[in-house]
Amino acid sequence: MRPYRETILIADDNESVTAALAMLLERPGRTTIVCSDVESAELMLSRAAVTHVVTDVQFSGPFGFEGLHFLDRVHARLPECRIVLITGHPSDTLRDTALEHGALALLAKPFAIEELEAALGADRPGDTGDYELVQVPSLDQLLAGGELRTAFQPIVEMTPGGAIVAFEALARIRGGWPAGGPAELFDYAARLGRLRELNLVAVARALEAAVELPSSASIFLNVDPLAFGPELPNIVEGAAARGGIDLRRVVIEITERNDFGDPKRAVPLFQALRAKGVRFALDDHGSAYSHLALIDEVRPSFMKISNTFGTNLEEEETHRRIVRHMASMSRDFGCKTVLEGIEAPETARVAARLGIDFAQGYLYGHPKAASHWSHP
Repeated sequence: MRPYRETILIADDNESVTAALAMLLERPGRTTIVCSDVESAELMLSRAAVTHVVTDVQFSGPFGFEGLHFLDRVHARLPECRIVLITGHPSDTLRDTALEHGALALLAKPFAIEELEAALGADRPGDTGDYELVQVPSLDQLLAGGELRTAFQPIVEMTPGGAIVAFEALARIRGGWPAGGPAELFDYAARLGRLRELNLVAVARALEAAVELPSSASIFLNVDPLAFGPELPNIVEGAAARGGIDLRRVVIEITERNDFGDPKRAVPLFQALRAKGVRFALDDHGSAYSHLALIDEVRPSFMKISNTFGTNLEEEETHRRIVRHMASMSRDFGCKTVLEGIEAPETARVAARLGIDFAQGYLYGHPKAASHWSHP
């Protein structure tokens, strides 16, 4: 049985406070996780065995008392977790409210470390290993520090010895991120209301990194519907120019994370990008909400069929019927198909028989830096 280890999650947007707490809480057998906002702190709850939480009541976000709302979510997820709220503006009413929400105590800043240790009740014997400090970079830190990078996965012709015709650009985090991978990072940005910003930065960096790819290959860029704003054409054009990328190589993959709402509002953007030579793909066709309503406005060159149907296609009759139907429908609309998630030769053979044009998956290569594909 593994020894008990105290894991204290600190959520506070005051960097000097979190730095001081992390130093004062240092002791063997303990892990301290430092987050600058409740959004990243909430992600950490699902990734670490958190035993204690220390959170400010107020953050600089739009809701005022984020700490109290976060407390409710901690209590619901981890009912045994010991929670202490801290504040620079204590009152009897706030203390009563904090206790009603499940906190053990409300401490007024500044407080002595002995007060905090007593409130946490962090005295259970257990792990005697080294102290571990985990700093969770904020979105601003990730973007400013250049941690966001791009990996590229090949897309190949569905023919014997199929040639690489394109690469999908996939966001990655240099050195990893304690709160998760790319999916969690984009979820984090969405919770902050900054998904458009992150998406546009990822697009720009992908095009700049693509300079090292073979010049004959197209570049598929994932773009969330929320990122389709008036700045998108200029960002794509500017980043492509910096990377020396011909815009005719660029394919914007419209993801299904969010709905366009009224897709007609984006028609001028589609037209502006198409006029520059940019083509479009509808991503993960067949999953989430249907892209069918977008076909007339987007006029896509490619339909990408989700790996939900691609992986182990040869073993699922229902999936084969769905893929055959989507390939036929795509041809009717004048689109080429890309089937994702192909991991085995037999899957590729079945996909070819079903009329798929292009394939993507681990059978052809894992996502790698652009330099890997220019100097294999």
